[in-house]
Amino acid sequence: MSSGEEERTPTGRKKTTKSSVLSEEQKKAHHIASEQKRRENIRSEFDKIVSLTPTLTDSENRSELNILTKSADFIDQLREENIKLVELAKLKGIHVPSELIYNGPTSDGSDIAK
Repeated sequence: MSSGEEERTPTGRKKTTKSSVLSEEQKKAHHIASEQKRRENIRSEFDKIVSLTPTLTDSENRSELNILTKSADFIDQLREENIKLVELAKLKGIHVPSELIYNGPTSDGSDIAK
């Protein structure tokens, strides 16, 4: 919708949009608050990744690259352990339910970064 166009309800009445009732200052404040919330959520999720990845400690470099690299390495390690455990169970004649078998990507993702 370009500026100057009116938005209408299904009954044809003029619809007041939030952006049309906010001043520029209010829009800017809302944008800043939204961006702060987005950053807060990202930080929170990185903190969660750090807590779930045993090779990461609170005292070491917490750069996003370091966190993502070590987390990806840990996931690769878990995938390999899952494959070995499933093979060992099958050798011993133990049935492994399909939901316990890793079926995600077989690549470690290193081919994507190139």
